[in-house]
Amino acid sequence: MRFLSLIFLLSFSLFKSQKCYDLKTVLKVEPTELYKPHLLASQNFGVNILENTKSVDKYIAKGKFVKVKKKSRGYRLQTLEYSRPYLVKKARTTLERMANDFAAKTKSFFVVSSVTRTLEDQCRLRKVNSNASLGISSHNYGAAFDISYVRFDHKLKVNPKLEKELEKVLTEYKNLGKIFYIKEKQQSCYHVTVRNY
Repeated sequence: MRFLSLIFLLSFSLFKSQKCYDLKTVLKVEPTELYKPHLLASQNFGVNILENTKSVDKYIAKGKFVKVKKKSRGYRLQTLEYSRPYLVKKARTTLERMANDFAAKTKSFFVVSSVTRTLEDQCRLRKVNSNASLGISSHNYGAAFDISYVRFDHKLKVNPKLEKELEKVLTEYKNLGKIFYIKEKQQSCYHVTVRNY
């Protein structure tokens, strides 16, 4: 019995130590034409692809990543299960300014549903969400966040008026050369990548 317990523990620790992704395979996945500008923009902040917690901690210690507040004027951060509440400084500043602009126009707030993800986080997410990218994401560089367009003021429901105002803010920032964004239908969110403007 003791021998079986030892075998089980060794098997479990081997399983736990194996990566759920192969970096070479991840890097080979070709992004869509629509997504390429997001990746190029996210790679302009001097952050290497985030593989695990250790790589995130390294950038936090260097002061390269800053914590995203749980709530601020114009936004709330939902409880994060598959991402971490950190961004490069310019991305956090841009999020806060966009949220402030949104609040000034609407007296409401939007919900940020995802922030920085490591490749390990992405693997875990893929197990529950088949739409999660197999390749590299701008989330993997600390320069991207997702904003729900079906949750405003803590209410989960479609609100065409607030969604339209949110898209106006996004379009304004895109036109100023500060962000790229994509409306993701399956996840009901805007995927926003901040540019190093």
